[in-house]
This record gives sequence, C-alpha cells and structure tokens, in this order.
Amino acid sequence: MAEFTRTELIRKIATTGRLQLAGTDLAGLDLSNLTLVGADFSYADLTGADLSGAQLSGASLWSCRAAGARFSGANLTGASLGLADLTGADMREALLERADLTGARLNGADLTDARLRGAWLDAMQRALAIGAPPLRYPARSGPGVRVVDEDHLAEPVALRCGDRLEIHFSGSRDAADARVAQHGADGAAILAPVDPAGPARGPFHVLAFEAVVAGRAQLVIEHRDGRDPETLEVLVTP
Repeated sequence: MAEFTRTELIRKIATTGRLQLAGTDLAGLDLSNLTLVGADFSYADLTGADLSGAQLSGASLWSCRAAGARFSGANLTGASLGLADLTGADMREALLERADLTGARLNGADLTDARLRGAWLDAMQRALAIGAPPLRYPARSGPGVRVVDEDHLAEPVALRCGDRLEIHFSGSRDAADARVAQHGADGAAILAPVDPAGPARGPFHVLAFEAVVAGRAQLVIEHRDGRDPETLEVLVTP
C-alpha cells in the first residue's frame, strides 16, 4: 500500500518544492499530470503507478520498481532511469530526450512515438521494448570526467569505460579514503585508483578512479574524522 496519498504529495510539493521520496512505496498511486521536476524516486516502488503527463525532467528514478507503470505523455527529459524495472510500462509519447536508461529493464515496455534523442538505450533494450525507433549513443569526443562532491555520495553514478571519477572532500589529504567493495566478473577491477588530473585548487582532497571494465561497483568511503562510512554506487557501461 502506498505510503502517501495524491493529496498529501501535492501538499508536500507546495511546502517543500522538490520531492525526496527515495525508497518510498508509491505502488498504484495516481501521480498523473503532477509537476515532479527533479524529484528523487530512486529505489522507490512505483509498480502500477500512473505518472502519465507528469513533469519529471531531471528526476531520479534510479533502480526504482515501475513494472506496469504509466508514463504516457510524461516529460522525462534528462531523467535518470538507470537500473529501473520498467517491465511492461506504458511510455507511449513520453519525452525521454537525454534520459539515462542504462541497464533499465524494458521487457514489453511500450515506447511507441516516444522521443528518445540523445537517450542512453542499447540495442538489446530496444529489441525488448515495443515500438522503439532506431537509436544511437550520443557522440563522444573522448573519456569524460564525473566530479562528485562529498555531500552527494548517496546519489548513484553512471560511467562509461574510460571515464574518470573524482570525489572531492573538504579538508586535508587525510580527510577520507576509499576502497572498492565489489569487482567485475573473473575478479577484474571495475574501478582503478589513479592520480587526480591536476593539483587540487582550494582546501579539499580528491580521490580519483578510472572506469576500467563494465559492471557494478561500490566505493566505501571511510572518513577519518569519526563519521560512519558511506557507500557510493557506480555503474560502468561499455
């Protein structure tokens, strides 16, 4: 049963602005035509929910469960849907330009007339979905650099092989350390520690890694000021 009613969520939007609903049970809830720009639905249960016509640009639906959900006509421009379960979802006429669907399950999802320019969607996902037009990965001029501030370690990161991940911490060089908790198949390291691209500008410390092979990894950040360790989830695609 959903943890909130539609009326309660409308009230939260009016009082707090951007919704923070990570891990929340919203199964079967009517969220149609609501303004949910930048909302955090990561790990939420949206099974069978109605988000048709909703404004979800820039929203995070990372690893959410949304099998059978309705997104028809929704605006998901630049949204993060990595590892989301969208099995059987109705995404007809949805605006998914520049959306990240890396690793999302699209078995039987209906993408008829969806707008997917610049979306991250591979050939296998296209084959499993219904009505998906020919897609291409965005052109890349070379490896990219993803910078994560220490205040945003709870947000999952998606990289491609060759990309560099930099984590910035305030304080001295001894402020924090990190270890890779998971590796790829056959024991291959997914993330390899590297030296920062350049000297740190300002009073902060940088931990840098290169995405070596495709897979999932967890970086366990160990603070040296007594705070509890934090975990950063990383997904690397080819």
